[in-house]
Amino acid sequence: MNSTTAPSPRVLAYRPEIDGLRTVAVLPVILFHAGFMFFSGGFVGVDIFFVISGYLITSILAAEIAQGHFSILKFYERRARRILPALFFVIIATLPFALLWMLDSDIQNLGRSIMSVAVFASNLFFWRNTDYFDPAAGEQPLLHTWSLAVEEQYYIFFPLFLLLAWRLKKPGLTLFILVITCVSLALAEWGATYHPAVNFYLLPTRAWELLAGSLTAMVLFRQPGTPAAPDGFSLVKAALAITGAGLVLYSVFGFDETTPFPSLYTVVPVLGTCLIILFASPHCVTGKVLSLKPMVWIGLLSYSAYLWHQPLFALYRLSPLQFSNNDQIIFPLLIVVVFLLAWFSWKYIEAPFRYKNRISQKGVFRWAVASIVLLLGIGGTLNAVYKPVADLMAVQVQDCEGYDAGGSELACKKIGTGSRLVVLFGDSHVLPLVDAFSEDPAMTYMFVSIPGCPPLVGLERYDGIGNSSNCDKPGQLAHYAQQIASLQPEKIILVGRWTLYMHGWQKKNVLQKKHHLLQLETGETGLTPQQVVARGVDATVEFFGRTAPQSTLFILEQVPDIQMFGHVKAVVSALGDSVPRTAIDAWDEGEMSMLADEANGGALRVIRTKQYFCNAASCEIGKDKRFYYLDDNHLSASGAKLLSEPLKMAINP
Repeated sequence: MNSTTAPSPRVLAYRPEIDGLRTVAVLPVILFHAGFMFFSGGFVGVDIFFVISGYLITSILAAEIAQGHFSILKFYERRARRILPALFFVIIATLPFALLWMLDSDIQNLGRSIMSVAVFASNLFFWRNTDYFDPAAGEQPLLHTWSLAVEEQYYIFFPLFLLLAWRLKKPGLTLFILVITCVSLALAEWGATYHPAVNFYLLPTRAWELLAGSLTAMVLFRQPGTPAAPDGFSLVKAALAITGAGLVLYSVFGFDETTPFPSLYTVVPVLGTCLIILFASPHCVTGKVLSLKPMVWIGLLSYSAYLWHQPLFALYRLSPLQFSNNDQIIFPLLIVVVFLLAWFSWKYIEAPFRYKNRISQKGVFRWAVASIVLLLGIGGTLNAVYKPVADLMAVQVQDCEGYDAGGSELACKKIGTGSRLVVLFGDSHVLPLVDAFSEDPAMTYMFVSIPGCPPLVGLERYDGIGNSSNCDKPGQLAHYAQQIASLQPEKIILVGRWTLYMHGWQKKNVLQKKHHLLQLETGETGLTPQQVVARGVDATVEFFGRTAPQSTLFILEQVPDIQMFGHVKAVVSALGDSVPRTAIDAWDEGEMSMLADEANGGALRVIRTKQYFCNAASCEIGKDKRFYYLDDNHLSASGAKLLSEPLKMAINP
């Protein structure tokens, strides 16, 4: 991922151990995304890259400023030569396969992500659209470009900052950078608790990692402008370098997706990387290991390898090939392919663009502008062509005037203005049901959705790793329910992906332990997730019985969840229009037991759905080239229409 152009020897002497450190960064990231459980903290490789980038860029800029030949134009020329050719090549190579295997709605989303990549704002795009640790993130070919966007945004400001602050001299400048670093780190620690998604993706809470590299460069900087490398051997330096390596390895193998990131935990790999840069030399064991030829060679390919791995893995997960059930063989082979492609793009795409005698400065900038315009055109075309696909997940709360959102994640949709009000209240599975209804002069249908959160009071999410900020605090779900009760609807229909809250995810090659699971607000422990959900259902029945006694309360049986099979387009390509029912029933056993209990209790009426999709042996997931799903669990418009009959029967018995 690190994308710093190698400068000339008179500016910064070559350190092979830095290329070896790039290997330590890129391999864990690739293995983590490939689903190797042993590398549960492999995502810290990105943080290692940030530190390396901050160190190299600051070393180069400080030397050029001190020697009096700094040029902002030349700096951005180097960035363009290093970053853009391989990036654009990978995107173009990804497109044909994405068009072949992605659903229309996903292609539209890909078009938007391409546009964001073109202007180095993909971290903003994915912040708004994708939780990095969500299993569905593994199907996003360009998700990894968020880190490139963070770096490039940093490089917009840092050269000018360094130039203006240079008059402070080394001690004052170092102190100034240290203060900013501490402020950014404090912001990250706060954001990890209160705004985890923003915290993960955006520059203000990531800048301290790059600045830590900058501080490392300032420590090594020597006048009249030649950055020093660790020199000589001492037991103290060797011990500090080994300590740094130990901190990095501990992060790779000891952290997982439940570790708040970035936060004070991130200091561990960041500090480890700084210690390696400061003290690893050819005279100590850490420097010798990092300078081994295989380590250096992989490090040289690291940028291209980082670019290739995510599209390759994502496209495989979207393709019919995933149904071979040979992932333990295929993923190692894909990793080999990643490095073969990385070697090709490094040798024939990256390297040629670095030679000024082949492409002039003016030519580089012309090519960069043309490429950006081309990607904007491609992304815009995909977005426009596939725009007719209903994007219900983007419906905004403003569609329901007077409804108090109480949280930024809430979305709402309203159909009709009739006197009879029916509210469908639940998680993201509510909004696709809009297509199950049509205008009725006597009715008003209101769809209230809190993505990733069940419509149950007395519960809260406890994973705290991304998109849970809308229901991971006591009282949040009760607040939403109170808003529903205040409307005094005729009928309330609870909608949820119940198996998700009872089991978590069931996807291949996914590193997750407790995503989307719930706990009681009372703090009571010792309950299974199924028991927690059942308690929440009982509490919700009691709540609406007290706050909306005139409302009839329903619960909608979850439609067949096909996540254990995969993305619907790939499933249809490999298995046809239906899947075996046995696996679905086994996964739904806890939900069916809960619904049976509620039906017998009588206070909550159950709306059955499975008979509209399934027979005794199989469940239909599409028909006549129409998919019933948007992905592996949300209904499409065609799928939602299958529920028109049971929903109308419930509303008008």
